[in-house]
Amino acid sequence: MRKFVYGLLFMAASAVLGLSCQKDDGLAPGFDMVFQRTFTIPAGIGSFDVHHFQLKNTPSNWQQYLDQHGKTEAEITGVITSRASLGGVFGDADLSVIDRIYFRIYDDSNPNDYLEIAYRDPSPLDPGNILPLIPSLANSKRFFTNPRFSVDVVIYLRQITQRDSDVRLDLTMRATF
Repeated sequence: MRKFVYGLLFMAASAVLGLSCQKDDGLAPGFDMVFQRTFTIPAGIGSFDVHHFQLKNTPSNWQQYLDQHGKTEAEITGVITSRASLGGVFGDADLSVIDRIYFRIYDDSNPNDYLEIAYRDPSPLDPGNILPLIPSLANSKRFFTNPRFSVDVVIYLRQITQRDSDVRLDLTMRATF
């Protein structure tokens, strides 16, 4: 009987301690940096090629973000992808033609030195007008400390595109302390 009472007290204490824990929201302390760029996926491109859409000279606004949050570059431990998506600008983009997609960040001085910051492999068959991507955990701070960076949107298609689609890259990067 004594073992039963001790076991019951142990379970009750464990439950109280377990329920009193508060989970955080999963985000590291820091601030978000938001970037948007638009481009067009043209009609008539096929599924047998890899398509690169290079969005060059995107301002990083690094110093403005640091000043706004009262931080220095040394205080920032890393920059990781918080959210990424590709969406139709006018609500009429056909994103179902996309089989795989990758966002790669690079510096114009060396396009071969890139870092994959988000991807979707495979893409859903019917994503609607917005295709959410899976963020990478790679630290991309070295690209954002420069005044400008570039993004290479790599797309593998399922079928030939039937019409031009104006799309917008939405990217939220998290600078962590």
